[in-house]
Amino acid sequence: MARLAVPMNANEAILVLSDEYGRMAETYDRLVVPRFERIAEAVIELVAPRPNELVLDVATGTGLLARLLAPLVRPQTVVAIDLTDPVLAVASYRAGGEGIHNIRFEIMDARNIVYRGGIFDAVASNLGMPTLGYDRTFAEARRVLKPEGRFVFSEWDARLPDGEAVFARLVEAHRTKTPSDGLAQVREALRVSRTDPDAEALRTPDRVRGRLLDAGFSSVRVVSKSFPASFATAGDLVAFLAAWGWDERELAEMPPASRAAFDADFAAWSRDLTTAEGLVEVFPIHLYVARP
Repeated sequence: MARLAVPMNANEAILVLSDEYGRMAETYDRLVVPRFERIAEAVIELVAPRPNELVLDVATGTGLLARLLAPLVRPQTVVAIDLTDPVLAVASYRAGGEGIHNIRFEIMDARNIVYRGGIFDAVASNLGMPTLGYDRTFAEARRVLKPEGRFVFSEWDARLPDGEAVFARLVEAHRTKTPSDGLAQVREALRVSRTDPDAEALRTPDRVRGRLLDAGFSSVRVVSKSFPASFATAGDLVAFLAAWGWDERELAEMPPASRAAFDADFAAWSRDLTTAEGLVEVFPIHLYVARP
C-alpha cells in the first residue's frame, strides 16, 4: 500500500489537483462544460459586458466563459488565466475552432494576478475560485479592477447535488485499500483541500460576503439559483462526476468486484429517479457581484 512520508501542504495540494484537472482536460471539456453553460450565461448576465471593455476571466478552465465574453467586448480582448497548461491548450483550440480571436490565454495563478492595478473593467469566473487561498484571489481581483468595475463569479453551495453526494459515499465505500502512489497523493491532496476551514467557507454565502468585504469591496450582492442538468443514464452521471480526474483514478483502481458493486449500488439509487427524459441532477449555485 502506498504511503506518504511527509504531510502535504496547501500549495502542494493545489498543484496535485491542478495536474489531475489537466490530465482530464479534454474529457472535462466534452462531458462537463456543456452542462455548465447555463451557469456561465448567468455570470455573463450579471457582468453585463459592453463593447471595448477589458475583462479578466479567472481560472478559465477550457475557456467556456471567455468564449461567451469575447463577442460581447469586441474589439477588446478577454484575458483568460488558468494555472494548468493542458487545460489552456484545450481552451485555445476550442476558441480557434469557433473563430474567436480576441482572447489572450495565459498561465497564471489566480492568487497572484500579474497585472498592474486598476486596469480591468470586470473580473469574472465560472466555478473557478481556488478552494485554498481564495481570499488572495479576492484581494487580487479588487486590486486589478477599475474603481467603477465589478467582480462576478459563481460558486457551489455547501449542499452537494444528490447524485454527487451518493457518488462520493459509494466511492468511499468501494475504493481500493491498496492505492498506487499517484492515487495516494491525490487522496492526500483532497484531504488537505476538503478539511481546510476556508474550503468550507467558500460554499457559504455569508462567509464569502465577509471575505469579499475584507478584501476591500464596498458592496456584495448574492444571487442563489438552481440549475438542472439531464443525464441519459446513471453511467453518464458517473462519467460526468469522474471527469475532474481524482475520482476517475478511484474508479480505475477499484478491484473488479468492487467496481461492479459500485455500479450496481449507483444504478439502484438512480433507478426510481430516472424517467423517460433521463436522470436530472440539480446544481445549487451562488452568484456573487462585488463592487469596489
